[in-house]
Amino acid sequence: MPNKHRYAAAVYRPDPELHRRAKEAAAVVGSNMNAHIIGFLHWLVGDTDEIPPRPAPMRSESPLTDEASSIGA
Repeated sequence: MPNKHRYAAAVYRPDPELHRRAKEAAAVVGSNMNAHIIGFLHWLVGDTDEIPPRPAPMRSESPLTDEASSIGA
């Protein structure tokens, strides 16, 4: 069967906006979602110490940074 993949599909469900931004970010560094997710999983389980590359963040402020700074105030 020519259309049968070697591995079964693994489903994840990011919200549509996050998925769009992730696809764009992977493309900026010359990659794709599949390669980045597999690379991240190899890093997560300890097969490698290198995490897939990412472009510079394009957001102006980080919600975590804002939240963390308000906790210390």
